[in-house]
Amino acid sequence: MEPNSLQWVGSPCGLHGPYIFYKAFQFHLEGKPRILSLGDFFFVRCTPKDPICIAELQLLWEERTSRQLLSSSKLYFLPEDTPQGRNSDHGEDEVIAVSEKVIVKLEDLVKWVHSDFSKWRCGLQAGSLKTEALARNGQKEALLKYRQSTLNSGLNFKDVLKEKADLGEDEEETNVIVLSYPQYCRYRSMLKRIQDKPSSILTDQFALALGGIAVVSKNPQILYCRDTFDHPTLIENESICDEFAPNLKGRPRKKKPCPQRRDSFSAVKDSNNNSDGKAIAKVKCEARSALTKPKNNQNNCKKVSNEEKPKVAIGEECRADEQAFLVALYKYMKERKTPIERIPYLGFKQSKYTCFHF
Repeated sequence: MEPNSLQWVGSPCGLHGPYIFYKAFQFHLEGKPRILSLGDFFFVRCTPKDPICIAELQLLWEERTSRQLLSSSKLYFLPEDTPQGRNSDHGEDEVIAVSEKVIVKLEDLVKWVHSDFSKWRCGLQAGSLKTEALARNGQKEALLKYRQSTLNSGLNFKDVLKEKADLGEDEEETNVIVLSYPQYCRYRSMLKRIQDKPSSILTDQFALALGGIAVVSKNPQILYCRDTFDHPTLIENESICDEFAPNLKGRPRKKKPCPQRRDSFSAVKDSNNNSDGKAIAKVKCEARSALTKPKNNQNNCKKVSNEEKPKVAIGEECRADEQAFLVALYKYMKERKTPIERIPYLGFKQSKYTCFHF
C-alpha cells in the first residue's frame, strides 16, 4: 500500500442503490499506517485557524458511479470554542456537537486528522486497564468486540480487529470517548460504586450492563454531549461536499386498488351523493312548506279517497312516513333553536331516523 493511498478494511457491510458501505478504512498518518472504523473518536482540525475538535466517524461509503470514497462524521467542540462561549450551565467534561453532520471525502478527512493531542486537557481521566492481564485471561479480544458491537448496532468487526492486530495496533487508538448525558451519569455512578475496588472489575458483564466502560487505550478521556449549535463558518469550508450525501430513501410503495373495485366504489359513491342531495333538498322544501301552511292541512290529508290508498306501494308508504318524521324533526329542532343544518353522513349505509331514541 502506498503511503498516500486509501484502502477499505474488511468486507462491505451494506448495499443501497449506487452506494457500498464499509466499516473501516486504512490510511497513513506521519508515515505510520492507521485504521479508523465506525464509531471511532479522533481529533481533527478543519482548517489551520480552527480549534481542535473531536470527530466521530458515523458512516463510510463508496459511490460506484463517481468512484468517490466518502465519510460522514459528527463534530464536537468545547463550549469556549462555540459562538455562545462557555457559561455556568456547562459541565467541566461537556462538549457541544455541530447540528449538521459533516460529509467529507476520505482524502480530505485524512488531512483533518490531528495527531498531536497533548494540549487537550479536558475530559474525565478514566483508569485504563492492564492489557497484559487482559491478554492472559483472553478478555481483551472479547472486550474489543463488545465495545465495537455496542457502538455500531451489532456489526461484526472481527475482520477489522484482525487487520488492526496485524498492523500492531494492539491497543485502541481512541484516547477520547464522547457519551450521551445519561450514559455519562451512569458511568459516574458506576465509578462511585467501585471506587475502592480494582479497575479490572469494569470488565465484569454486570458492571458493563450497569453503565461501566472498559477502555483499553492509554490515558482515556471521557466527555459527554447534551446540546448542539450551528457552526458559523463550517459551511464555507471547501472540503465539505454535501452534494454527495447518500439518498437512502426507497421508492414509495402505495397500494393501488383493483380496477373493478375502484369503479364500483366510485359508482356507489356517486349514487349515494345524488340520493343524499335529493333527500336533503326534498326534506328542506317540505319543512319550509310545513311551516308556512295552516293547520287544516291535516283535514285535507284525511279527505283522500280510500280508492287511491291501495295504489300506493308499501315502500312508498314507508318513505312517506320517514319524510313526515323528518319534517316534524326539522320543525321541532328549529323551535328549540337548534336547527339541523345537514344530515350527517354515516358512510354507505343510510340510517333511519325512526330507529333513533330521543
